[in-house]
Amino acid sequence: MEAKYLPRPDGPPLYYRHWPVNMTRRLTSGKKTVFLGHSQPTHSGMLQSLAAGFRASGWDVHSGDIRGHGRSFDKNAVAGHLDPRNGWKSAVEDMRHLLGQSFAETPWQDRLIVVPNITALLTLEVMKTWPDLARHIVFISPPPNQKTLALFGKTFAEVRIRLKGADTPDEQILHHLYSFLGAHLKDRRHLADVMSTDHRVIQQVLEDPYGWPTPTPAYWKQIFEGMLSSWAWPRDARMKPGTRCLVVFGGEDAMLRDGGFLPPIQRFLSGIGIEDVASERVDGARSALFLEEEKFAISRRILDWIQQVRRDEADFSEVGIEELASDILNRISETGARQLKPDELVELCYNAIDDDSRWTEIIYRMIHDAERSGDVNEEELHERISRLMPHWERAFNLNKQVMMSATLGVLLESVIERLQIGVALLDRQNDLLHCNGAFEASLSGLFPQDGTSAEQSVSRKARVHRLLADNEAAESVRDGGERLIVQDGKPVGFQFFPEALRQTGLQRHGPASLLLLRVQPGEDMSETRKTLIELAYGLTGKEAEIVLEIASGRSLDQIADAQGILVSTARGHLKKSFQKIGVHSQSELAARLMAGPVGWLK
Repeated sequence: MEAKYLPRPDGPPLYYRHWPVNMTRRLTSGKKTVFLGHSQPTHSGMLQSLAAGFRASGWDVHSGDIRGHGRSFDKNAVAGHLDPRNGWKSAVEDMRHLLGQSFAETPWQDRLIVVPNITALLTLEVMKTWPDLARHIVFISPPPNQKTLALFGKTFAEVRIRLKGADTPDEQILHHLYSFLGAHLKDRRHLADVMSTDHRVIQQVLEDPYGWPTPTPAYWKQIFEGMLSSWAWPRDARMKPGTRCLVVFGGEDAMLRDGGFLPPIQRFLSGIGIEDVASERVDGARSALFLEEEKFAISRRILDWIQQVRRDEADFSEVGIEELASDILNRISETGARQLKPDELVELCYNAIDDDSRWTEIIYRMIHDAERSGDVNEEELHERISRLMPHWERAFNLNKQVMMSATLGVLLESVIERLQIGVALLDRQNDLLHCNGAFEASLSGLFPQDGTSAEQSVSRKARVHRLLADNEAAESVRDGGERLIVQDGKPVGFQFFPEALRQTGLQRHGPASLLLLRVQPGEDMSETRKTLIELAYGLTGKEAEIVLEIASGRSLDQIADAQGILVSTARGHLKKSFQKIGVHSQSELAARLMAGPVGWLK
C-alpha cells in the first residue's frame, strides 16, 4: 500500500491510499480502477481487506479520508468537525479531488466506485456535474432520501450549536443518532452495534485512534444539510447513458431499514438517467458490512454484478417514515403513537434519566408528528426542539451522572471483594452502601447479635453508625480525610476518603469513604497493602510498590536493583507519588503511610 497527503488550498491535506495492482496482472487485464469510500465512524485505513479483495481480481484500488475523518485534519480542521458555513461544500470538493486523482488514467468504462454512508452522499453531489464519473457505482447503506429525517437532524444540530457552540464535540448528538438508528435492534451492547453483529468488528473501530470520533454540532448540521442537498438534483442533470448502479445493504440495516427505504432510492436513481439500478441484501449484515470482507465477500458480490452474473433480486415493500415511527413507538412506548402534549414530552425527558430509550421515543414522536402533518414545517420543528432542549440537556447530564455512579459502584465492588480484609463503602453521612463478607464477619465480632437476616441487614447500618459515633469525640478526622477507629482502647479499623470518591461523595447517597475493619493476625497482607494505597492515593501499581519499599526502610538504589530498573526511573515514580500523597520527603512519606491504613495493617 502506498500513502501520501494531497494538498488542498482551502483545508487540511487529504490522506490518500493506493493499493496498486500487480504489473503483470495489469498488462493482461488492462487498467481497471476502483475507488473505496468510508463512513462517518470509519476511515480509509479500515478498508484493507476490501481493497485486497478487488486487488486480487486485477483492480487498481484507491481510497482517501475526507476532511474531518481519519488522518485528514489539521489544527484548523480537527477530526469530527466541518466548517458550520461551508463544510459540506468543502467535503464535496474533497471527494471530487480524490476521485479525480484516482481515475486520472482510467477510461469511464473501467471505473468502479464503492461508497458507503457519507461518501455515498458526497458522490451523489459530485455526480451532478460529472455525468461520466464512472460506469459502475455502488452505494453501500446510503442515508435515505427521506426529507423529514434530514430536517430533524439538521434542526436538532442547529439548536445544539446555540447551546454548546459549533466546534465543541457533542456526545449528546452522537448518542441520540446511534440510539435512533439502533432502535429496531434487539441485542445492542453499544451504540456502534448498528454497524455489525460481530462485536470484534465493533471493538476494532472503537479502539482505532482515527475511528469513532465524537463530532461537533457543526459537523452534524453540515451532514444533514448534505443529506437534503445530495438527493435534490438540478432538473436537467443526468448521468451518462450506460451508467449502472448497485445498492448494497444489510439484512439488519439501520440506514435502509431492512430495505423499506430502498424503493424511493431506486426511483430517484432511475430518474437521473441510470439505466440499470440493482440492489443486493446481505443477510446477517448491518450498515458497516464493507468492513467484513472475509465474512460476506463484498468484493466478490460487486464483481459478480459488474460481470452481470445472474442474481435473484427480492422485492422490498416500501416503508414510509410515519409507518416506521408508528411501529417503533407501539413497540417501545406504553402510549403508542398518539401525539403527546408539550408537558408530556418534558416528563419523558426526565424519565430518560433512568431509561435512556425515552429520548429515542421523543425523537420518533417528533418525526412521526412532523411526517403525519403532510408538509414538514422546519420553523415549527425548530421551535419544538428549542422549547424542549433545556430539559433534555439537564436530563442527559443527570443520566450520565447516574450511569457514572453505577459504573464506579461496580468497579469498587469488585475491588472490595478482592481485598483480604473487611471493607465497606460509605456515603457522606456514613450510611453503609456496600460491604464484603469479611467486613460483615468483623462487624459481627465487634457487635455480637442474634436475630433474623433482615434484622441483621438493618442493624449493619446501625452498628457502623455506632462504631463511628463512639470515635467522634476521641478521634477527629485527620488531614487528608483519614482516621483510626478504636474500640475498647484498641485499634480495630480505619476510615479514609480516597480522591477517586471526591466527586461521587458530593452526590446524595454517593460513595464517599472506605471503612476497613481489622483482620486476624498472621495473614499475608502485602498485596492488600498495595491495593489499599493504590485506591487511597491514586497511585499506579509500580508507584505503590516503590513507596511501600521506602516505608519499610529500603533505599532507592536497593529498590531499583531488586526491580531491575534504573535508579532514575525509581526516582521518577517516587516523585509522582510525593505529589499524589502530598508529602515532600521520604521520611514524611513513610510517616504518612505508617499513620494511615498501611501502617494500621502492618
